[in-house]
Amino acid sequence: MKRKQHHLKLNTHILRWIMMLLVMGMMFIASPRIMIGDSGDTDVIIDAMKDEMARSMTSLKIENMEKPYYMEYSLIDHWQLEIKGSFGSLTTSDETRRRMLKVGIRVGSPQLDNTGFVERRSIFRSIMGGSGSAVIDDDYNALRHDLWLTTDSTYKEALQQLAGKKAYLKNQAQTEEIPDFSKEESVQKILPRKTLKIDREKWEKTIKKLSTIFRQFPALHESHVEMRIILNHRYFVNSEGTVVRQPETLVSLAAHAATQASDGMKLKHYIPFYAPSIEGLPGETQLTAGIKKMAEELTALASAPVLENYIGPVLFTGQASAELFAQAMVPHLSGERPPLSDMPGQTGSSSKLANRLNRKVLPRELSIIDDPTLTTFEKQPLIGSYEIDDEGVAARPVTLVEKGVLKTLLMSRRPRKEISNSNGHARAGLRGNAGVQIGNLVITADQGKTYQELKKELLQLCQDQQLPFGLIIKTLDNPGITGMERDVFSIFLRSGRSGTPAVTSPVMMVRVYVEDGREELVRGISIGDFKVGDLKDIAAVGNDSYVLQRLLSSGGGMMSSVFMFLSSRGGGGIGVPASIVAPSVLFEELEFKKKEEKGKKPPLMTHPFFPK
Repeated sequence: MKRKQHHLKLNTHILRWIMMLLVMGMMFIASPRIMIGDSGDTDVIIDAMKDEMARSMTSLKIENMEKPYYMEYSLIDHWQLEIKGSFGSLTTSDETRRRMLKVGIRVGSPQLDNTGFVERRSIFRSIMGGSGSAVIDDDYNALRHDLWLTTDSTYKEALQQLAGKKAYLKNQAQTEEIPDFSKEESVQKILPRKTLKIDREKWEKTIKKLSTIFRQFPALHESHVEMRIILNHRYFVNSEGTVVRQPETLVSLAAHAATQASDGMKLKHYIPFYAPSIEGLPGETQLTAGIKKMAEELTALASAPVLENYIGPVLFTGQASAELFAQAMVPHLSGERPPLSDMPGQTGSSSKLANRLNRKVLPRELSIIDDPTLTTFEKQPLIGSYEIDDEGVAARPVTLVEKGVLKTLLMSRRPRKEISNSNGHARAGLRGNAGVQIGNLVITADQGKTYQELKKELLQLCQDQQLPFGLIIKTLDNPGITGMERDVFSIFLRSGRSGTPAVTSPVMMVRVYVEDGREELVRGISIGDFKVGDLKDIAAVGNDSYVLQRLLSSGGGMMSSVFMFLSSRGGGGIGVPASIVAPSVLFEELEFKKKEEKGKKPPLMTHPFFPK
């Protein structure tokens, strides 16, 4: 009983810190200014990083304590324009400029160093790493000052971590000695800096105009249109000789709306648009059509019949299929070992696929490759592309699953028993340490079937099971876009137990009647306890390919799930951009349960804009 009370107090303490991080993230904004970029070969930031690192590697030492054997500096020069509109008016128009600094220091040796250990006393320091801010001016001396202070505090913390780790290991039986750090080739890649020319006034007018669409839909209670244009320049220098400067741009435009049915059930819907450049966004006509269709679907959903429960065949198609893989499988493709900790069960969990190398994890028809070097898929731009990962390792394609069999996992420079080196998949957002994550995940199917063939097979399965109808899921929820505040606590609690959130509820789904193939929109149920192992039970796959663009967390475990939520909820690009390409998939049997909701009753009065 005392132990349960202790963990409850610990979770409460951590939740308070999560909320503090959220507030700090919103406050940590430098004064707006115009983003300046050039393609020159000289760079004050690189000079300052190299010079301060050389000084630190030579002179940084506390008497009778170990010197660093490895150091890395990472700096993200971040610019963002954020525009939000609601019901025809602007709610936000902010331009942000800031520089995020991260310092990594390893003491000890590659076999055993201070990393990969989380203590209760310093959990947030362990997760966030040696991070801070840097001046936004190209002032060599001011940059050296910021690097100096962050390096000093990070080194002292590294010594404490190493001492704590050694003390912990003395009381633990170690059956295997796996190195803490892998040897990799150094990289020198200095790409030209980018500039953006944004007509801010034009986009403010566009967002207002797009948000005005919802004035046509009296049944919708809330509606928002949000746009973010991000330009990051990522700098990375380490003591092995790696020097990297690479730009990245991301443009997102998302509309989301919410309402309540007459029975009080809360309903929401969304449509996102992502592109690696402003030119990659759809035109205004296409944006308008997509947002209007979403609003029409949500309006229809409010009067759709409610399902109490369902057990039977289910077809996931389009966005829902790609989102299913993103939520159920992607978190388990990381081969990074979870950290040691004196607070078990609270810092993350190992991949559920880590012990299934060379074993079946999907049907034979499916194969998976992750290739960050891809820039397009069938002429559609991908946002998960990069050349060098956030540990300074060159990106490369990795065949993860071949004909249903798991061949390898994605890796950083933290080895595991079966895989000793990185394959260039360590990625970081603005905050926190780099963690293993996908870039462009492409799921391909051999001998896939057409949508009509899959639908026919769905109905045949229903007939065999003597069911009057089957389910087709077309859209799964993404709380990062549609979110309600309780979702951040839900993600936190679930990931503390299992390492990854459960699959989110369907937004758009229809039941298909066996008798005549008629489709009917339904609502009110959520997917039961879906596990990554359930993907082996896919009965049939499609010959289609849906490209899902998404922001993901930069690692696994409890805190990254929170950062995943914050990345899309005003986090200013905390998450890492990724693309998932997937075909439709048919399951012979899945269980759905009625959503348990305790919401407020619908508004007593009608929206003031609309006549009674």
